[in-house]
Amino acid sequence: MNRESVKSRIERRRKAQQHQLLIVIAFFSLALGIWLWYHFIYTRTPEYSLKTLQNAIEQHDVDTAARCIDLDMLLSSAYDDLTDDMLHYDSALNDETREKYTAFYNQIKPELVSGMKDTILRYAATGEWILPDGTDITKGRLLGIDFERFLERSQLRSTDLAGAPAVHVTGSHTAVGTVNVQDRFTQYTFTLHFTMQQDSDGHWKITKIKNYRTYLDTISPRQNRDIADYIAATHGIVNEYNEQFAAQRARFQALTAQAKGNLTGPVAASIKALIQNEVVPTLKERQEQLDAVSIPPGAKYLANQRHMSTDLSIDAWKHYLHAIEKHSNEEFQTAETLLKQAVETDMRIKDIIRHNTVSQSLPDIS
Repeated sequence: MNRESVKSRIERRRKAQQHQLLIVIAFFSLALGIWLWYHFIYTRTPEYSLKTLQNAIEQHDVDTAARCIDLDMLLSSAYDDLTDDMLHYDSALNDETREKYTAFYNQIKPELVSGMKDTILRYAATGEWILPDGTDITKGRLLGIDFERFLERSQLRSTDLAGAPAVHVTGSHTAVGTVNVQDRFTQYTFTLHFTMQQDSDGHWKITKIKNYRTYLDTISPRQNRDIADYIAATHGIVNEYNEQFAAQRARFQALTAQAKGNLTGPVAASIKALIQNEVVPTLKERQEQLDAVSIPPGAKYLANQRHMSTDLSIDAWKHYLHAIEKHSNEEFQTAETLLKQAVETDMRIKDIIRHNTVSQSLPDIS
């Protein structure tokens, strides 16, 4: 009995050890399989690329994000869709002029695509839409268009993700996907369709938004209707105060002509009184009345531009006052800079109202 009990115990122990060994082998086999699947299969799927892109954007990892999108290819296609859409909605263009503008946009395409790419990469790195500055050719209106409005018209800044993307492989190195987005102003939800391609190293990149033009054609009419309603609602306010500003501007020009560069004495006092008692209060009054008007969702950008113009103008006039009081050239220069920014903003407002695709006469950039 004892001898059999010992044998039984030994047999049970042997079987238990074998069982444990099989569990260990199975565990390491599973871990190895998962590791191999992750590093050699999953990391070479479009799903992995999309997840990596999302994480890179959240962490402001520009290099990783750039590996998940072929920005040059995507923006080249998007640029064509955007400029076609802009020209379509400029009702002031006849066939001949539209043809000239189309040729103009084709000519400046490399510069604008490059500017858009740099702006997007800065956004990926900082989380902020930082416009070109310094000597950048796309700064302001150097190319005959307003880059700020061009960026706004692309809907990039006002489009938010409204769900996780879905993707499926369609060929040996191609895939298509969808993602729901929402326009922040109109709250309209739209499904974008995108394509992906697999590089020679096995990784996938987004290469094109297939229905970007359709998205623009869907959002633009909604925004234009809201803009038209907002313009109609504020028409009386704008006209009334434009007349006051014109009169004040004429008096200011007369006083500065009388001063002949010598802003001292009674003339300087008259200029200061005009700015303090009339110009600045009138700007504030107009903005208060504009703020009291209900703003349709699609017109918020226009309303924001009007508010920006008011703020810049008030700041410019205040610095002009300081310049007179302190006889400071630096204050004069600051006032001039702010005034130029206000003028650029006013030009942008006119472009929005008139649906202009190019902000001024076509420049000679040959």
